[in-house]
Amino acid sequence: MYFDGASRSPDGKKQENPKNNKAGIGIVFMTPDNAIITHFFALSKGCSNNEAEYEAIIAGLKLALQIPIEELSIYGDSELVVKKTHIFHVNRRTNAQADSLTSLATSLTLPDSKTITTTVGERRVLQPLKEVSDLVPILIVTTKGESEEDWQEPFIAYLQHGRLPEDKVKRIEVRRRAIKFILWKDGLYKKSLDGIYMRCIAKELIQEVMAEIHAGVCGAHQSGPKLHMQLKRLGYYWPTMIANCIDYARRCHVCQFHGNFLHQPPEPLHLTTCSWPFAAWGMDIIGPFVPPSLAGYRYILAVTDYFSKWAEAVALKDIKSTVVSEFIRTHIIYRFGIPENIIMDNGQPFRSDALNKLFAKYKIKNNHSSRYHAPANGLAEAFNKTLCKILKKMVDKNKKAWHEKLQEALWAYRTSHRTPTQATPYSLVFGGEAVLPLEVQIPSLRVAIQESLTEHESARVRLAELETLDERRLYAQ
Repeated sequence: MYFDGASRSPDGKKQENPKNNKAGIGIVFMTPDNAIITHFFALSKGCSNNEAEYEAIIAGLKLALQIPIEELSIYGDSELVVKKTHIFHVNRRTNAQADSLTSLATSLTLPDSKTITTTVGERRVLQPLKEVSDLVPILIVTTKGESEEDWQEPFIAYLQHGRLPEDKVKRIEVRRRAIKFILWKDGLYKKSLDGIYMRCIAKELIQEVMAEIHAGVCGAHQSGPKLHMQLKRLGYYWPTMIANCIDYARRCHVCQFHGNFLHQPPEPLHLTTCSWPFAAWGMDIIGPFVPPSLAGYRYILAVTDYFSKWAEAVALKDIKSTVVSEFIRTHIIYRFGIPENIIMDNGQPFRSDALNKLFAKYKIKNNHSSRYHAPANGLAEAFNKTLCKILKKMVDKNKKAWHEKLQEALWAYRTSHRTPTQATPYSLVFGGEAVLPLEVQIPSLRVAIQESLTEHESARVRLAELETLDERRLYAQ
């Protein structure tokens, strides 16, 4: 629907003399098969140009109700109406059909003896709002559950003062469930099935907690179940965690915009197994990115450990074999030791004398994926896809700033639970989980306990974690 309205008063404003007040509106409906339905109205009461525009869109919407329309797009050239009603704005040349009808309408006060092959009607201008009395509200917006009691309060009241709810059913429920809760330093904790106490989150903090883990400093925009698992691993709890996390991830605009396209292979993949961390790495190049970043970076050189899924990546302006050789030396050998083999594709930067000398010096096996199927290096390809997705979600507003978020994206990946190993890369490498920003903002149990431990007790806890590292690695394998 195209609409337009105009007043024929000398200055476009409402005049005191009715003879000077001539206004009209034009409406054009265009169907998907390019059929055109035209209407115009001569307004019986003078008005300004802005009022005529409002009359035009109101009349058009009323006409639209009489036509079996399933979907309607509205276009107009009035900035005032468009901005207040969120309707598409077009220039006057595009709105020429409605303009011509408006000009015809404004030259008339009522239909005369002329033969006009269009629909003609009379419409009265709506009364100003200040003259309308007895207004009745048609919509009342309320926030569901705004006055509801926090789920923690009955348990805190029972554990602190022995008070139970008045309702008999709730009284039995609180008494039965309270054996799993404890109060410690003015905080409520719940004992999980594996004996770990988890920090209970108040209702008003639930959205803040999910937002921080899902899209905060270390957020990787996980799916709903992974978001719940991450919160549980960090030691947080509230009764509706699973449903809230799934709903939060489902409503995340960035996650929906950058959703996965599944390309499941028809046959099982050939697995590349590794017996210990950093024995085998998969390497690949991501890019070129067009346009480049603000700093001129066009590529990402990434490498992933086959065992722990630990990843290293750097942004590069150009890819050369000398750069690849230096990356292997500084980011793999000098940090994690000499690997048994490195798997890469047949790209030109991966085939050079400099790399061959490096591999020969440290006796590293250099395996290349087949020429006819370059994506055979599945681990590297999977990490490339994951890293690009995280970066897309982090730099949605300024896509050229992706190089500034690269290390943050790597941290989010390293501290996220990986499905193949059932652990985070950070824990398999260092023997414990990283302390995330949320645990500092809202202290988890391990952070709260750590503050009260002596130096000897802290060392004993750390030693116990390292002793179980081998068992966790075997489980991950």
